[in-house]
Amino acid sequence: MDRTALVVGGAGGIGAACAAWLREQGDEVVVLDRAEGHDAADPDSVAGVLAGVPRLDVVVHAAGTVGSGGITGLDLAQWRRVLDDNLTTAAVVTSQALPMMGRGGSVVLFSSVNGRHGGNELSGPAYAVAKAGIIGLTRHLAKHQAARGVRVNCLAPGPVATSMLDRLTDQEMRDLRATIPLDHVTEPAEIAGTVGWLCSPAAASVTGAVIDVNGGMWLG
Repeated sequence: MDRTALVVGGAGGIGAACAAWLREQGDEVVVLDRAEGHDAADPDSVAGVLAGVPRLDVVVHAAGTVGSGGITGLDLAQWRRVLDDNLTTAAVVTSQALPMMGRGGSVVLFSSVNGRHGGNELSGPAYAVAKAGIIGLTRHLAKHQAARGVRVNCLAPGPVATSMLDRLTDQEMRDLRATIPLDHVTEPAEIAGTVGWLCSPAAASVTGAVIDVNGGMWLG
């Protein structure tokens, strides 16, 4: 393929798997990641990464962080951080990337099963709210970019085998796994393959969709 892809969060976890998958297809991949000194919530930082990139055909926003706890005793610093890391970054990146895309372009954002079912105290209220917001942002963008031939979709994964699960105790992990009907923790490569399909001609009629990859945790 002769495409240029931007992968936000492409230095690790799901983002790294997506970047690797796209490279294997022959795409040129531009990585925007905090580990590389970038700030996806800062328009100037995003512009710096995109400087000199002539066009974008694919945008994958896989960056994000989690919180913890419930609404009682709300930690406002955590709330703002989690919303910024998940939702604000998606808005900032798409605001700058979409003008660089033309007909046939594909954007994939990341929601979560937490954005589907209201979340839990393992990830906190801000994470559930941010990931629900990603679904709303996806639909807004899909509606307004369709006339340009640009498709916008999102994935809503359940637990994925990345460092994000390392924070959990063994008991918390057993309890979480018990909520997955397939009893299967998703591998990053599975997510990358689904992203690849969404960005391929095989999904040319798919826009505004939420693709659930969660082992049956959410069947809505």
